[in-house]
Amino acid sequence: MMLACLAIALLVFVTVYSAIVSFRQKPGESAAPSWIFPDGTRRPARIFVGIASLMLLIGLGTWLSINARNSSPRSFRFLIPEGYSGWVRVEFEVPGASILPAEAGQTVVKVPYSGLLRTSSQEQYGWAKDDYLFYSSDRVRTLPDFGSGRLIWGKINAEESGSSGKRKYEEFFVGTEQQFKDQAEQAKPKATPKDSRSPATTP
Repeated sequence: MMLACLAIALLVFVTVYSAIVSFRQKPGESAAPSWIFPDGTRRPARIFVGIASLMLLIGLGTWLSINARNSSPRSFRFLIPEGYSGWVRVEFEVPGASILPAEAGQTVVKVPYSGLLRTSSQEQYGWAKDDYLFYSSDRVRTLPDFGSGRLIWGKINAEESGSSGKRKYEEFFVGTEQQFKDQAEQAKPKATPKDSRSPATTP
């Protein structure tokens, strides 16, 4: 990306410089040879090349701006049922599932009471600030996802394979820090108890 920007900046400089030199040249005056134009290039040709290059640069800059805007990741707005505590899982690219709607520049993820949402929408990568909210029939309130009173933990983006093929998903835990630690402790594999019997001895 940095090299592309430097190349565009250099092209802009060369184009502007050649255009200024062309317009400053008086009619009938022979132009000094340069590495941009061959020796003996007429003033109208220089002006045409300068204007065409400038238009090309404007079009290229507009295309890059639109492409960057469209490719930038859209943040998620997670709507979680009021009072819900536990893991939330969003599975992406599920055939036949509904797509996620967009609202005010964000992708809206309305999580059901089961905590599992399947969608045919694609996973979005890159940095973006997601919002987390509790919703009920009469109000919506923000969930803190950092600092004091934090209620969002253990967020991961991953991919797993199953009978239906690979599936991308996103998970996070909703609850207090102690609830999250309790869940993590329960998820740990339990150690198999050792056989307390004494080993057999041969007479």
